[in-house]
Amino acid sequence: MVSRDPEQAGETRTNRIPGLATLHVVPGMPMLRPAETVFEKVIEGYTDHQRARNLQRDTVSGRVKTVRQVRAFADAYPWEPAWNRTLFDRWSAMLADQMAASTMSMRQLQLKNFLEYFTDTAYEWPRVCLELFGTFPSQVLRELNHVRHSQEYMGQPSRNRPLSRDEVRRFFGQIDPEIKRLRAVGHKGALTAARDLAMFTTIYGWGLRRREAALLEVHDWRRQAKLREFGDHAGLAVRYGKAKAGQPPRRRMVVSVWPWAVGTVRYYLEHVRPLFYEHRDDDGAMFPTERGEVISIRSVNDRFAHWRTMAGLPQALCVHCLRHILPA
Repeated sequence: MVSRDPEQAGETRTNRIPGLATLHVVPGMPMLRPAETVFEKVIEGYTDHQRARNLQRDTVSGRVKTVRQVRAFADAYPWEPAWNRTLFDRWSAMLADQMAASTMSMRQLQLKNFLEYFTDTAYEWPRVCLELFGTFPSQVLRELNHVRHSQEYMGQPSRNRPLSRDEVRRFFGQIDPEIKRLRAVGHKGALTAARDLAMFTTIYGWGLRRREAALLEVHDWRRQAKLREFGDHAGLAVRYGKAKAGQPPRRRMVVSVWPWAVGTVRYYLEHVRPLFYEHRDDDGAMFPTERGEVISIRSVNDRFAHWRTMAGLPQALCVHCLRHILPA
């Protein structure tokens, strides 16, 4: 059997690039609805290009969804003159009325990523569109490619601002007295309150995000050779850290710093958490609920809001504030 030589068959390494236009559009082949067909082929090529970079399907589908939304918003295809700076500004203005600045920036970057692929001559879409439709406004698309930021910080300063030291004391200082009061009257909320104290101490003491804290398990605590005084709780292995686009959750190890935080966690694990498992098997969750479930991110938000109100703190503050404090 004779092996087939790609070079002899008229193929080149370039023709095997994922997302190459000529892999999806055959030159000279008649099409019933050329514009619609070519657009779908562009999406197909873009998807192949993204998947070849080992990006997750959800990431790719999110980017494709944004491209389709812009095409519908423009009522034109990306090789047509309607895809210009004015379109970008109108589309961005629409997003600004519907979502947070950080989400809008993500959508803009998704569009930018698509246009970088579509206008790259290495993938031959400019040449194919010129041959089929006689137009490809590459200069305007490069302007549209440019995602502009009016300011460096795109969050909400009044919401995710650092806590002052007085606010930290007010937040944590009122939980323990409330636990004692609930226990004194035999209220079942005492157990939940004791769990909340350990949970928010962990978020604050180890700088965790909501999801990172909610998905913690008991075995995530580690010993550290240089921190023997903290015993089994000298380090915390965070398994569900914030991921980059298209990548799995990032892992990191956070070492323990404050003895009082370690003491709170140790007391919770020894005396409070076992009470959640008196009538069921231990599933290893660090912060379970009384219903036998792992605490949800929404519940973390709700519990923070409860204690925030009890402490008389501004309603604009959210859980993320516990990751930062103002200097003394």
